[in-house]
Amino acid sequence: MAADPKKPKATGDSETDDQASIQQSQSGGSSTSAADIASLVRRLGEAGGVPISLRLTEPDPIDTGRLLSEFGPVTVAFPPCAAEMLALIKINGNTNKDDIDRYFEEYFRFGIQHGIIHSKALEELDPDLLACDFEGPLFSSNIFLTRWIGDCCICSPCLTLNGNRNGAPATGISRLFVGDVVWLSFIERMGVHQILGAILDAYASNGRLPISNGSLDVDMKDDVVALVLEVMTRQVKTGMSSTVRDRASLYRTSIGWNSDPGRKLTIDTNVNSGFSTLFHKLIYHSLEFYKDKRLAVAIRGSAAPVAPPSVATLITIRDTIDVLKKRFEAFQYGRNYYNTLSGIVWTIAGMSVIRSLATTIGIPPAFGSPDEFIPAAYDILVLKRPVTSGETNRYLIHKECADKGRDILLDLEVIDHKDTTPVTGELEVWLTQIEAKIEGYRTAYRTLTGVDLGVSPNPVIEQQA
Repeated sequence: MAADPKKPKATGDSETDDQASIQQSQSGGSSTSAADIASLVRRLGEAGGVPISLRLTEPDPIDTGRLLSEFGPVTVAFPPCAAEMLALIKINGNTNKDDIDRYFEEYFRFGIQHGIIHSKALEELDPDLLACDFEGPLFSSNIFLTRWIGDCCICSPCLTLNGNRNGAPATGISRLFVGDVVWLSFIERMGVHQILGAILDAYASNGRLPISNGSLDVDMKDDVVALVLEVMTRQVKTGMSSTVRDRASLYRTSIGWNSDPGRKLTIDTNVNSGFSTLFHKLIYHSLEFYKDKRLAVAIRGSAAPVAPPSVATLITIRDTIDVLKKRFEAFQYGRNYYNTLSGIVWTIAGMSVIRSLATTIGIPPAFGSPDEFIPAAYDILVLKRPVTSGETNRYLIHKECADKGRDILLDLEVIDHKDTTPVTGELEVWLTQIEAKIEGYRTAYRTLTGVDLGVSPNPVIEQQA
């Protein structure tokens, strides 16, 4: 007869000895006798030892959002009429925010007058130049940032840089970084500026869309839309808008990329090709790091302590980041910072216009979210075809590249990449922390361009200038 699986197999007199030991203990015998200890050791041996798994405590994550918020603002003038162009954005009291509202919150905040320059800079001016300010004294030693002389030339809107991107705290991030250029590049590639251009042409010239000038509807929404379009049209006509040439020059000089419209222009600039090469080399080596780590864990088993990665891989990543960060400096030259700010203002304002005119364009009312109405607007106004739905959502795939690429680069502004101590060093902690972002960028970029960044450290970059 087969043995009962619920009963342990006989092991000689072991069970009898164990029971005798227990009885001895219960009858007043010593519980720490040699027989008890021998019995315990014997039972542990039969059970295969003590089932204990040793693991190192996971290091605390790096709060890169907080570290980014500690950077102070820099001197920059907002684009003309920025507040007027962003008038279709409503944050306060909005309980149904979409991606467009969240993009605004990632960069800006209403209700705070933008300070253009540190107040100490006004000490460099002739005092009589400031004597005719009719709104009160312009200069005060207690003011950190202030407007610049008068509002008729460079305005200080009731709007400023104060964003919550990359997990920043309530104090917000008060400046832009080179990662924001990458975000702008992918969002432009989505087609937002091409859609906006078609809308402005229809409003200002060709009349191909029935855009109200404020007299068609009883409510006031179309009046606001008409004024926003009027402001944008005036900016375009005077050459003060964010232009294709401005943005293409920005991409070439800051990150070594170009846009499709920019390729059609003859632009002679420096090209920061090292940034593009090193950024995607970082993605490749990070993917190799994750591959090596997963392999080491699989070999050593889940019960073993966390397997340290190859020190050589960490050193390679450290050196790549070290050279890459030196390429960030180009962003601080010339009009690159201003062109980035202007491009972001026009991009978010353009999205808000597309949202407000979705039904006017001919988009079904059921298309209520940006991932639906922006690809539909691109089909109708740019590709001039009926709305189609393919396997890949144009909006989502560009958004994934934009958000993940930007966040990786923002982190590089603040982490200590030279700390290569295995497991607990800041570089490895950060790499572990952002694995989902690295993998997400790789997947989205491969879907978007057909290039797998995990195959070669020197891939062919589609947007390379």
